Amino acid sequence: MLNEAGGDDRQARFLARFLPHQGKLRAFIRSCVWDRARCDDTFQEMSLVLWREFDKYDPARPFPAWARGVAAKTILREARQARHSPLALSPAAVEALENAFAAFDASPPGDEEALRHCLQKLPDKSRTLVQLRYQESLKLADIASRTSMNVSAVHKALTRLRDALEKCVQRRLRAEMGTS
Repeated sequence: MLNEAGGDDRQARFLARFLPHQGKLRAFIRSCVWDRARCDDTFQEMSLVLWREFDKYDPARPFPAWARGVAAKTILREARQARHSPLALSPAAVEALENAFAAFDASPPGDEEALRHCLQKLPDKSRTLVQLRYQESLKLADIASRTSMNVSAVHKALTRLRDALEKCVQRRLRAEMGTS
């Protein structure tokens, strides 16, 4: 299911870059978007944009910086579209926060292989959800209709899967480094 034309490799490369930084990306968005529901929506939209644009990502550039740039553009675009609920910060303040978050960037080596391992350990239903969201770029409502789940359940399942994959990758990397 995940091996169409190298899709599983692209997916593994994306998730290996994305998962270790999702908490910091969410924190960056939360620092700019104070409404929790809007923050979640912005995070989901940013995640889709990152997936769609992943082929344009230059691996020589730190992934967190690139992803935060995408997040900042997503925040500003959504703020312009949501005139009834404007952004609490100016574009310059969003850029300053983006630069402040850059100080905390670091990507561990070997994360792609660790993620491949963790993805293989997922139950089929969970792998399908990950595939539908990140390989096929489906919206939550579309995933819900394909899986006979409601949108809220899909959102919660994907959130838990991202967290579980991030923890699995971290455990795997620590094990490879010989620490616990």
